[in-house]
Amino acid sequence: MELWGKTAEVAANYVRKGSLIGVQGSLKIETWSDRATGANRSKPVIKVERMDLLGSKRDTDPGAVDSYDSAEF
Repeated sequence: MELWGKTAEVAANYVRKGSLIGVQGSLKIETWSDRATGANRSKPVIKVERMDLLGSKRDTDPGAVDSYDSAEF
């Protein structure tokens, strides 16, 4: 995933391994040539435009969702 700005700050402070999150964004494929073998490599990357923190332990409402939209910041 690719996160920038305030969305990245929120992710750094609140998202941990195993956290349930929802993301909305665009998919891009990064490509490069492996230095050791010269083989072409690629990986999918999600450029996050919106991130939702789902299932937070501090929420008493099971349907509650905190949303962070990169356009809002």
